[in-house]
Amino acid sequence: MRLGVRQKLVLLSLLILVVVSFTFTAVQLDLTRTWREEDLRDRAVIFAREMAATIGDRHELESGALIDRKIHQIMAVRPSVLQLDIVRLPPGGGAVVATSEPAHRLPFTPADEVAVRGGAVLSRLLTDAGGRSWEVMAPIRLDGAVAGAVAARFSLNRFDAREARSRTVAFWLTAISVLVMGLLMTLAVHGVVNRPIERFARAMRGAEAEPVAVTSNDEFGALARRFNDMIARARERLFAMQRDLSHAERLALSGRIVAEVAHEIGTPLHSVMGHLELLREDLPPLAVSETIERRLRVIESQLGRLREIIDRLLDLTRRSPQPAVPVDVNGLVQETVELVRPAVAAARLELSVEADPGVPRLLAQRSELQQVVLNLLTNALDATPPGGAIRVATRARGDEVEVEVADTGCGIAAPELKRVFDPFVTTKDPERGTGLGLFICAQIVHDHGGRIDVASEEGRGSTFRVVLPLERVAVSAQGAHP
Repeated sequence: MRLGVRQKLVLLSLLILVVVSFTFTAVQLDLTRTWREEDLRDRAVIFAREMAATIGDRHELESGALIDRKIHQIMAVRPSVLQLDIVRLPPGGGAVVATSEPAHRLPFTPADEVAVRGGAVLSRLLTDAGGRSWEVMAPIRLDGAVAGAVAARFSLNRFDAREARSRTVAFWLTAISVLVMGLLMTLAVHGVVNRPIERFARAMRGAEAEPVAVTSNDEFGALARRFNDMIARARERLFAMQRDLSHAERLALSGRIVAEVAHEIGTPLHSVMGHLELLREDLPPLAVSETIERRLRVIESQLGRLREIIDRLLDLTRRSPQPAVPVDVNGLVQETVELVRPAVAAARLELSVEADPGVPRLLAQRSELQQVVLNLLTNALDATPPGGAIRVATRARGDEVEVEVADTGCGIAAPELKRVFDPFVTTKDPERGTGLGLFICAQIVHDHGGRIDVASEEGRGSTFRVVLPLERVAVSAQGAHP
């Protein structure tokens, strides 16, 4: 049978209670028994001294008949006294003057008699077939000297019988108290432990976890508050995931709609551009004034921009997967830098490359990674005024590869920085950008299992960092061609 927390807690508490209770009861009984034995010894010594004090002179000490009557009187009223001896202690050796047991003398040795002559009171605890007893010996003083001694033996049988009954009753009372405390502990555990656990179980049984009622300030109350906080955070994250999923679904739907619209607009747009060229050819040169020429150029440029947007939308929505090949990141960056170097020189900018030779080859789609680097360089070129600088760096960081493009351009304002990777968001002039470049970069990097970060300060430049995981590292750089 599998025990629950409640049963384990009750059984463990009962075990501790049984051990502690019975141990303390046994110790208390032993201490009480010792104290009572010492009290009986003191009473025996006092009795022996009182008996010695009743002998007033040497004549009485030597008169055996008189002392015998006194001994029998005392034995009749004191059943606990088993034997009583009156001993005379002349210089030559002790002699029993009177005794309650003529056939048996109390076993006091000559050494004991010497100690009594010195005024000492002797006592010892004996155990024999008749049970336990205290034997005491007290001196009889006459005329300032020890003339004899009173030797007595006191039975402890009645005391031992009462002690055994007391011990039995004490252990039974302890056992009953343990059972009662165990029952009370069971009820207490049910109220203190089971009920809060049941509240947690009820809160978690529903389709959605419900908050737990906080009814105390103990550990369960703190746990309930932490649980409620966790539920609140989980709901917030769930709502955020639902919003993100809804946003992703809307983006997917928008992508399909955009692809359809772009495809439908593309055909008449090409037709308009073709007829514009034909119109330019059909017009007589003398009929084309400067104003008409300017307007034709405006129409042609805006049609070209519209075609560029349509083409990018189509590229975004119908990107076909390409095979992953080992890509030399440093070589890819250097090749892309050479593509934009003429434009950089024309814009009077400084372009530097910091390539880490330890960067390994990545298993990736080369053309798409090149598109990412090219878009980042183009953005840096557009954002940096003459005299500025653009820096491209590659490095290996643990299990990741980083490609960093930094510029000293105008930077990005904080409100726009959060939306810089959203589609159709751009800081460029309308005629210079569509807001799709960084969105495409983010999609490509995400498809490669990486991430793209940006740090920017308005007026001081921006730094874009592409981080790609090394799970896609090629097997070997030997013999692999980009």
